[in-house]
Amino acid sequence: MTEYTVSVQAYAKAVLHCAKHPWATVHGLLLAEKKEGKIRFVDAVPLAHNWTNLTAMFDVALQQAQQYAKTKGLSVCGYYVAYEDTKATQLSASGALLAKTLVEADESTVAFVVDAKKLTPGSSAAAFVPHVYAEPQWKEQSSAFGESGKGSGTKGASFVLENNRVVAVTRKLVDERAEVWVHDFDEHLDDVSLDWLQNQALSERIRTT
Repeated sequence: MTEYTVSVQAYAKAVLHCAKHPWATVHGLLLAEKKEGKIRFVDAVPLAHNWTNLTAMFDVALQQAQQYAKTKGLSVCGYYVAYEDTKATQLSASGALLAKTLVEADESTVAFVVDAKKLTPGSSAAAFVPHVYAEPQWKEQSSAFGESGKGSGTKGASFVLENNRVVAVTRKLVDERAEVWVHDFDEHLDDVSLDWLQNQALSERIRTT
């Protein structure tokens, strides 16, 4: 069984990306360390809030993210998406297609849909809903990320937050409006000075929270 661990940096960046564009569908990539059957998502790379389909722009962004990950000794094997419809917890057809392109490069890829209902004040549950690819479709891992932040999926995968502070730290950052520090590839296209791959200022903010 493959164990997937989500770090506070990966989780918080993804959630803050959603918080910055609450009216839109947003998506991004997750970068991971891989060792002895364990995969730890250590960072998130926000992609877009304007386009969420498989386009030439997605290919360009993915290639740049893969090159960046390689320089860090990491793999792009995670995809996250938060839908404009806040009730949605299943991958859409376009989301499934985008995530499938990552599976073709790395079969250990998993996708996470952000459940907006679990981002409400007072919620201590992880907002990530994992999906694992089982030919020919994506399967939601309904029992993953229990109230303790730990859980087992149904397709040979288990999911856990790196510690019990992940959700609390992310909530604090949202309350402090730290989403202003998040920049995605969309914004980078309008202003090339924006750091969408590393989001270093936000990384430091998360580290010190």
